[in-house]
Amino acid sequence: SFRNLDDKPALTLNFSKFVRGQRFHGLRKIHLNNSVEDPSYFNELAGSELFRRAGVPAPRVAHALVELNGRRLGLYVLKEGYAEEFLGLHFRKTNGNLYDTGPGWDVDEALEKDQGDGPDDRSDLAALAAAARKPDLTHRWQQLSGLLDMDQFVAFMAMEVIVCHRDGYCLGRNNFRIYHDPATDRWVFFPHGMDQLFGRPDATIRPAMQGLVAWAVMETPEGQRLYRERLAILTTNVLDV
Repeated sequence: SFRNLDDKPALTLNFSKFVRGQRFHGLRKIHLNNSVEDPSYFNELAGSELFRRAGVPAPRVAHALVELNGRRLGLYVLKEGYAEEFLGLHFRKTNGNLYDTGPGWDVDEALEKDQGDGPDDRSDLAALAAAARKPDLTHRWQQLSGLLDMDQFVAFMAMEVIVCHRDGYCLGRNNFRIYHDPATDRWVFFPHGMDQLFGRPDATIRPAMQGLVAWAVMETPEGQRLYRERLAILTTNVLDV
């Protein structure tokens, strides 16, 4: 969705990048999505609300009319940035490592560390990737359960399937954030880039998972059982058409 400045660019505004501690309406970072991939300008808002109802942290979303140097750019989707303020809404501690996709697109690749007091060598991610690759399914489940907030992750998987987030982590190995919660010593996944939802009414509820952690969980009998249970609960109680 890249557009040049003389067109309708998507923008990320970081208000504290050059002035430490500076905020705009209490936020240090916001995203302005030009919604090139979503003519309805609605998917990001609906998706974030559904994920939060499912117990999965997701940014707050609204809309904005944008001007750039006096030139009207029109309607944008305004999304809360993944920063300390966002983490503070969902976690007791906000100093854990927060990773973004960058040179890499999965936990076994070179994800970009956005913030956090944890290790800088990605050894924390390496431990998660190693657990996901355990060949013995019993040992894999035990190790993943000790590293992941498993209830949250299963809800994350089920909701990505329900809304058909084909460009997300589970189905597309793309568009996600991952946070290591210091209070629980567990990893939590966040959805991102939800401008292409609800695109396939014939999508299967048992897709082949592309993200390493999603694939690893769904390979285990325990993961499959929890996924089926959570899918039924969320479809019944959260997906209010």
